[in-house]
Amino acid sequence: MFGRARLTLTAWYVGALVLTVASIGAITYGLLRDDLEREIDQSLRAAARELSATGALALPTATPSAGAPPADDDEDEHDEDEHETDDERLRLISSDVFYALLDDAGDVLSNPRRVDLRGIDLASLVNSVEGPRDIRGEDEDYRMLVVDLDDGTFLVTGRSLSSKQHQLETLTTVTILGGGVAILAALVSGWWLAGRTLGPIRAVLESQRRFVSDASHELRTPLAIARANTSLLLEDPEATVESRLDQAEAVASELEHLGVLVADLTTLARADEGRGNLLLAPMDLGALADEVVRDMSALADVRGTRLESTISPSSMQGDTVRLRQLLMILVDNALKYAAPGGIVRVRCQPQGGHVELEVSDDGAGISEADQKHIFDRFYRSDSERTRSKGGTGLGLAIGKWIVEAHGGRITVESAPGKGTTFRVRLASK
Repeated sequence: MFGRARLTLTAWYVGALVLTVASIGAITYGLLRDDLEREIDQSLRAAARELSATGALALPTATPSAGAPPADDDEDEHDEDEHETDDERLRLISSDVFYALLDDAGDVLSNPRRVDLRGIDLASLVNSVEGPRDIRGEDEDYRMLVVDLDDGTFLVTGRSLSSKQHQLETLTTVTILGGGVAILAALVSGWWLAGRTLGPIRAVLESQRRFVSDASHELRTPLAIARANTSLLLEDPEATVESRLDQAEAVASELEHLGVLVADLTTLARADEGRGNLLLAPMDLGALADEVVRDMSALADVRGTRLESTISPSSMQGDTVRLRQLLMILVDNALKYAAPGGIVRVRCQPQGGHVELEVSDDGAGISEADQKHIFDRFYRSDSERTRSKGGTGLGLAIGKWIVEAHGGRITVESAPGKGTTFRVRLASK
């Protein structure tokens, strides 16, 4: 399932990138093409204006007769001035622009820059005077502008399209190569990112699957015990309560265990959904720890364990109900696993800008491998932390949630045979 989802995410990621690159490439290509075409058209129109103004391509209409009187010197000077002005204006025409003069049949009358016009239907060109347009020649393509000079001749200005085509081909090549590299990188990064994205989801689903499986197992055992003892109670309707007291007590005990388990599951479910809101208010964690030690002392006496405390006033913002639940979980856990006749110590005191709470026992301790999972739901080690000790296997998971919901941190320090210490660090304000 996750393999297919990873492939799908990668495909969508790469597809989105391909669409983006293609769109950007197409838009850039279109903008560059239009810009180049606009620049060419402007140069052709500018050249046509200058050439029309100078009359540089006009053919002589008459030749002076042999007996004609010589021209005046003033007229010669005037002609020279006009010729110099025309030369200056012609020099303004871009060297990229060629120009030619055609008659109405399309025959070339003048071609100063000797451009190769082979393969071009010049007759059709002069019979269809319009704006600049692309013309295919024998060896290359041109963009040409035809201007009717109203004297039976036509001025043609043009530019080769090889530069424009080269720039567009370069852009296309760069886009294709760059896009190919980007797509290859997207495949690798998309596969990696999909794995990173699905990793937490897979972990959550596996955790939920394991949670449901463990919860089913935990619920199945007390239900089976209660069902079996109920069957025994129903076997003999005439039996007195006193004769079936063991079965009645077993049913009551398992129902109580089920009640605690359901309450713990509800707490964690609400926490997972973000509905385990805290009611924060100024409080003294030291005073609360004193109350819990006092209330748990009787249970410690029953288990033959000494409960000691070192507690100082520790003001903080917290949820009194949830923090009391945390203290009860930690102290009850320590009492369960303390050595027979051992000591459980509770310490609470302010430290810098934090409040530090420690609950330690001198029991068998926890192996390093078990410490990695000690806060997991329903986790119990293979040795002493079994169902025979009671509880639901959810206490430490709930405790961890309470600490983290207060913005704190809980850690465990332990070694086989050297007892266990749970340390909680909470912000004091």
